[in-house]
Amino acid sequence: MKKIKNYFHHHLARPLYQILRPFQAVFNLKKRTFFDKFKIKTKDGVSFWLYNNAFFWETEMFWTGFENFDYERKTREVWCELAEKSKVILDIGSNTGWFSMMAMANNPQAEIHAFEPQPNVFEVLKKNNDINGFGITCNPIALSDKPGKFPFYNTGSETFISKNTNHGSLNKEWRTEKQYAIEVEVKRLDEYWGYKSKKIDLIKIDVETFEYQVLKGYGKLLFDHRPIIILEIQDGLIGKNILNLVQDYQFEFFHIDEKLGLRKVPALGTYADDIHRNYLICHEEKTNLISKFITKA
Repeated sequence: MKKIKNYFHHHLARPLYQILRPFQAVFNLKKRTFFDKFKIKTKDGVSFWLYNNAFFWETEMFWTGFENFDYERKTREVWCELAEKSKVILDIGSNTGWFSMMAMANNPQAEIHAFEPQPNVFEVLKKNNDINGFGITCNPIALSDKPGKFPFYNTGSETFISKNTNHGSLNKEWRTEKQYAIEVEVKRLDEYWGYKSKKIDLIKIDVETFEYQVLKGYGKLLFDHRPIIILEIQDGLIGKNILNLVQDYQFEFFHIDEKLGLRKVPALGTYADDIHRNYLICHEEKTNLISKFITKA
């Protein structure tokens, strides 16, 4: 029976759910999950594949449709627009890599580096890269301000059952429930980039409260490159640390309202809530690249 169930979830579920998907909202059908790839299509005609490893967000994307999927809607829009104009892109804390896939689908000429230290999630990141035939550099490492081997704390209801969790952080105090620690390789970003002469144009950082440490590990290259940075900031203390790191270098700060757009703010983190935790940091010389998204509302 278990073999039959596994065969269904890996081979038959997605085609069946594809048929049922148009009726999901009408009949309030349960959004059942599966292990299979499915195609993403955007309103701009861009398409790519994603593999669902029975994860929450991919399941939501499949049933809802990518353009109707509310999660980080404005962040995704800004990211794709900037990706089209960027030569070198970093996706730090990439999870299964759908931001990386969006970037490459919108700009096939870009050089993209994705970082994901959690092994089961990294395997899906690699699979997404492979099924799309993309050339993204996928790194099974974490970034911080101290290199070495460090505990990485997985969390979630599946952590102890199947290890099929997609939540994790270097911060032991983040989501302390149902933790399972593994050891991962950690590098500084300036160490990773090192000898490369190319400047990084665009960075996304979502590392569950370690965003400041990632930027600190960028060292002087942060101020040499002056990339546009989209990052999650979960509280005012993290925001204050990042602000202190960059405030003397002519960077401007924007809170991303997922409905309205970018709102210029004097501080980082104090405007975050359960829905709007993303911010954008941009050097004043590059604000023309984001001007269409800036709102005064």
